[in-house]
This record gives sequence, C-alpha cells and structure tokens, in this order.
Amino acid sequence: MKRIVRSFLFAMLGCVALLSHVSSSVAGPADWSLLRDPSRLRAFADTVQFFPAFTKHKIDSANAIDAMGNSPLRHNPQIDWGRFWIADGVLVASIGLLHVYQLNAWWKDQRVGFHVIDDVDYKANFDKFGHTYGAYYAAHFFDEAFSWSGFDSAQSNALGATCGALWELYVEIEDGMARDWGFSRGDALSDLTGASFFLLRNRVPYLRNLEYKLCYLPSYQMLHGAPDIPGQTMNIIEDYGGQSYWLTMNIDGMLPESARGIWPKWLNLGFGVAGWNLDARDARGYNDFTQRRKAYIIGLDYDLGKLIPESSSGFINFIRRSLDYIHFPAPAFRISPDPRFFILFPLQMSIG
Repeated sequence: MKRIVRSFLFAMLGCVALLSHVSSSVAGPADWSLLRDPSRLRAFADTVQFFPAFTKHKIDSANAIDAMGNSPLRHNPQIDWGRFWIADGVLVASIGLLHVYQLNAWWKDQRVGFHVIDDVDYKANFDKFGHTYGAYYAAHFFDEAFSWSGFDSAQSNALGATCGALWELYVEIEDGMARDWGFSRGDALSDLTGASFFLLRNRVPYLRNLEYKLCYLPSYQMLHGAPDIPGQTMNIIEDYGGQSYWLTMNIDGMLPESARGIWPKWLNLGFGVAGWNLDARDARGYNDFTQRRKAYIIGLDYDLGKLIPESSSGFINFIRRSLDYIHFPAPAFRISPDPRFFILFPLQMSIG
C-alpha cells in the first residue's frame, strides 16, 4: 500500500518537474510552411523545448509563430509555487478522503494477493462508462489546480490527464488486492480512455464541441441498501443503476459560420447510455446478469458555461466550469429498450 502511494506521488512530482521546464507552442494554418523549409524547422526546434502534438483555440503563451512566420519566442510560465503547494495540499487531502471512503465501501477486510479478473458481465459492462468518466473528471480537477498554479494550458492539460489516469489506475491496483474484486483490464483501459479524451478535447479545437457528462438519480438498490455483493456498502460511485453517461455536442459550434445563431448557443444535443434492470435477480434471489442490459437515449443538454455569466470570482468560475461536467434533467427519448419519451430524464415522468 505504502509503495503504491509513494509510486503515485513520485510519478506526479516527476511530471511536474518535467513540465515545469516545458514550453508550449501553438501552430496555426501558416505554420505548415515550417515543414517545407528545413532551416526554419531546425531553428524552430532549437527554440522550443517541447512541442505538443495538438493545436488549440486560445493562445496562452508568447511563443506562437506570428503572421509573418517569424520564429517563436521562448516562453517560461511563471509558476506560483505557493499556489502550487496549496493546490497540491487540497488534492492530496481529497485523495485521502476518497481513499477512506472507498476503503470502507469496498476494500475493508478484503486484503489478498494481487489478482486479475475478467468482469465483462458485471453490470452489463456499463461500469466501463463510469471508469471513463472518473478519469475524465479527475483530470479536470488536476488541470484546474495546475492552471491556477501558473502552468500554461498545454502543461496543465497534460499534467491533469496524467494525474487523472494515475489516480484511477491506483484504484484499480487496490481492487486487484481485494478478495471480492480484482484488477480489471477493461476498467484500466476505460480509465486511460477517459484521461486521453480529456487531453484530446482540450488540445484539438473541434473536439471542444464535445463534452462527456454524468447524470445521477439514486436507484432502488441505493435507496434500499441492496448491493450485489452481500455485506458491501452501497455508495454513489457503485450505484450504476442510477447513473447515465452522455456525450453531448455543441450544435451551434459545429454549424458552418453562415448558419451560426440558428441553434441556441446554450442548448446541446446529447447521446446517453444508462443501465437497464441492473439489479435483476433470478427466482432464487441470485444476481441474474443475463437480464441486465444497457439503455440508449437521445436528449437535450444545457451548456452551463453559456447560461451562467462569468463571474469576477475565480472560485465561482471554477464551480461553474465543474458543473458543466454534469448532465441535468432535460427532455429525452429512450431509443431502446422500451422506447419512451421522458419530459425530464431521468425523472420518471414519461410519455409512451
């Protein structure tokens, strides 16, 4: 356990040490001329310590190539180490609290040797969407912390994604040493997918039109304390029957320039997946995994960043950005199974 914690902290500090010396760069349409001019390309490589493989909307450093094609300037982010250690302390405390919560919910009195399992039938494999979201949302908080500390967006995005993936993989390793659980390769792959999507979304301009969100309403299992594994403590993280995950699209941002304004900027279109009958049991009262399925939904979604005005308070803006990772009740149509229109999904007000 101590070795795992030390490895996690050393990996995180190693990323900080590496990226604190990094210079990010922004490539625009005119930058492709670099590829046709070896001398300029060599000069460019000499002045830039780190070249991210992605572009971005917003220039946040001084080393963008100007319109005349001049070589970029060096950029040294001004790291506020006081803020860095404050943010680090908050993150470490939060991780500690989450560890205690998960320890009591899953791992208490479960310690065995590390083992690997194949859990494709568990919750109809719906839990993989939760693992993806866990790493994705964790990366957001790490990114916010590093950005507040003075790292530029290229660095904070990379650090956030790395730390989000490391945190989730740490949880998987703990699962691997719990008797009733085990290290799941599918879960680990989902963790890496979530962290990778966070990085891609924040570095590739067009992908900024996509967002991955969670919607939650406590399930019957949660409300009645009826876990799949006897003795297990029901918790929000494991309550997959009450969760749905949404890939939402900023329609206005995806329309051609001439069509902008036709679709409301604050209204997105989302494609969701939810659990269906995830607490199914057979006649003897045992878990019936054959009856557990995934439900597919299409619905509307709100862009809170456009609905809620930006504040002069940095903390309020942080809350505003963090809430945009949550899908709030909205009209939706469940495509399958049992097609049905919901006035405000996931509330059980439906037509059909």
